[in-house]
Amino acid sequence: MGQEKRTILVFGATGRQGGAVGKALLDRGWPVRALVRDPISENAVALRKAGADIVQGTFTEIDTLRTAMRDAYGVFSVLPGYLEEQDEVQIGCMIADLAAETEISHLVYSSGASSGDKPTGIARFDAKPRVEAHIRSLPLNATIVRPMIFMEMLLAPVFGLNEGRYTFLLRPEQSMQLVAVEDIGKFIAAIFGDRPRFGGKTIKLAGDTVTGNGLAAILGEAAGRQLPYSHFPDDVLAANDALGSLAKILDDGPLADHVDLDAMRNINPDIISFRSWLATTGKQAFQAALGTGRVSEK
Repeated sequence: MGQEKRTILVFGATGRQGGAVGKALLDRGWPVRALVRDPISENAVALRKAGADIVQGTFTEIDTLRTAMRDAYGVFSVLPGYLEEQDEVQIGCMIADLAAETEISHLVYSSGASSGDKPTGIARFDAKPRVEAHIRSLPLNATIVRPMIFMEMLLAPVFGLNEGRYTFLLRPEQSMQLVAVEDIGKFIAAIFGDRPRFGGKTIKLAGDTVTGNGLAAILGEAAGRQLPYSHFPDDVLAANDALGSLAKILDDGPLADHVDLDAMRNINPDIISFRSWLATTGKQAFQAALGTGRVSEK
């Protein structure tokens, strides 16, 4: 049932998502071709040592991208978060156009769980449904994935862990879903491995469900001390467009949706919970977020 393991071109391979995808594919025996801006960067060198074929290039080098795709089976497309909305749309559509032109067998585009029918007011979110629509218009076998909120995002300084507290967007009993970036890589590897099952689909990706109170308990357990939890006050959300828009999407937008975690395990049996992530892959980042705090070993 699995697909023949031919080369997959991975964009963003030195970043978080692309790096996780490249690792998961290599771990499963897929030949990986990684497009990188700096072939001597630490992450690019590590990819080469792991067995990836490194191609130096940027989004402006169309001929380089076309050549990199020419004999590939699949393309994983993810774009950096620093792009302006129009640039993200233009580059995302261009990658899809080249994939169709070079007759790529399977394109996987990483969109976002915030994508929906209505604009969110956050430029980096609103670019993605426009790219999705273009992909669907092409003669291309594509899978669109929409990862839920990254576990890594929950350690951002704005939430106050370094002050011994946690202030977030969820009300105490409100819930949301999360996914570890490493799990995104495993999901993508599974999707490339079964094009008949996943081709043409749009799939949200999640690994855990948490409430505001649950976050406080899990973070406090990992820190070895209580971390008081609070919801951002309305005046703070009103004054901060990014936080306010995200809170609204969590209340009544696409991020309020929950996917079936059993269905997720059917794709990736090894999905990691937020508690487990804090104790393993995310432990070092959590220690850094706490500042002088120390993660309990228990």
